[in-house]
Amino acid sequence: MKKSIARTFLPVIAVFAAAAVASSIPAQAQEAPSLSFTFTSFDYPGALATQAQGINKAGVIVGYYVDSSFVSHGFGRLPNGPFEKLDYPGAAATLLFGINDSNQVVGFYSDSNTLDQGFLFVSPNNFTPIDDPNSDVTTVYGINNSGQIVGAWGESPSQGGFSLLNGNYTNLLYPNAQLTYPRAINSAGSIAGSWVSVCNPICQYHGFFLTAVNGVYYDVEYPGAVMTYINGINDLNQVVGSYDDAQGVSHGWAGAPAKHEYITVDYPGSTSCVVGGITKSGHLAGWYTDTNNVAHGFLAIPK
Repeated sequence: MKKSIARTFLPVIAVFAAAAVASSIPAQAQEAPSLSFTFTSFDYPGALATQAQGINKAGVIVGYYVDSSFVSHGFGRLPNGPFEKLDYPGAAATLLFGINDSNQVVGFYSDSNTLDQGFLFVSPNNFTPIDDPNSDVTTVYGINNSGQIVGAWGESPSQGGFSLLNGNYTNLLYPNAQLTYPRAINSAGSIAGSWVSVCNPICQYHGFFLTAVNGVYYDVEYPGAVMTYINGINDLNQVVGSYDDAQGVSHGWAGAPAKHEYITVDYPGSTSCVVGGITKSGHLAGWYTDTNNVAHGFLAIPK
């Protein structure tokens, strides 16, 4: 029986006409000018753990929480703080990852056989299943304002990414990668995510940026990191995610790879941190763990 590929994470407008190739973004990476944030921590009421994954222009945040029975449920957090629970009907577990400016939400759920199935949710109660034809396992992570969706199909050793627009699936495979995880897409159709070079037995993660203009994949590595993950992208081609340092600690980060600028974004006093989404105005949503190893969501607004 296949297992859920989502549990490994702690973590285009048209088919590209040009052949996709992998390149390193040229020039030396550097720290961006100092930038500070005002952080707000939040928890879904009564949850054992809360993870924020996506944010839109209006400040609506989506993610998932774990209840006292260790079951995952989707949630939306409105800009002024109230939460709304959002579970796929009849699901054993639900995880939300992406939201666009029209409040269309994407994520995936596990059925009774622990197989992951993607979906699109449009308010008030319209769930549309998303099942890539390559596999009976589909995970969905991002959606842009044109309704184009990105996600992944299958599991190791047969796994890849996809984009979906108007019912048409397009494979997204980072060149020579063992695994490809497209995590987010912006309004121009540029896609960002993570790829895995090898799993032996630990998987080695790297970030990637796929341009909508010419269909070229660029490798993105946080300076000095052991592993790099990308979870979100905005319309300025700024990306966010997390990286693992030499001690195995996860840190949040944000940056503009084309400008070779990268900054660490850690919730104050946290033991690990992950940034899930970024708006055009630079507002961030993510999650962190405290000294008791409990996960909490956060909103970060540039000062």
